Amino acid sequence: MDARQSAVCVICFAVLSLTIALSFFSVGLWLVLPFSGLEVLAVGVGIGYTIKRSQGYEWIVVTDRDVSVLKSQSGGSRRYEFQRYWTQVRLEHGPSRLQPQRLLIGSHGRFVEIGREFIDEDRENFAARLKEAIRSGRNDTLSRWKSNNWKSE
Repeated sequence: MDARQSAVCVICFAVLSLTIALSFFSVGLWLVLPFSGLEVLAVGVGIGYTIKRSQGYEWIVVTDRDVSVLKSQSGGSRRYEFQRYWTQVRLEHGPSRLQPQRLLIGSHGRFVEIGREFIDEDRENFAARLKEAIRSGRNDTLSRWKSNNWKSE
């Protein structure tokens, strides 16, 4: 759902919720109206937050000489480049069983976390795929799209 469709959905929800609240208000139950307004506000803020968070992506390009990581979030984008020969992919376990693994890529002490939205199984699969692409040195583009699925282009 894009931003426009989400706005239409929130407006339809607001109209329905406020119509019901106004019917209660008309029979003397006025206390329903402010809570209905708070409900519409909470839904609108939640959907707005979700739309803002879904705009980010990570793009990883492996060439015969280097590995580039482009991370884009709502605040802007950053690009990291590493020499392919020295690039390492690390899968670190969290301090406890309840915390997810961390997937890191980098070299010479400078590492970047990638695949933050993946579940552990997808993180492990992506790490194996990324290690293979780096080891083989073939030109490959690995990306994580808004749907949190990765693919090779």
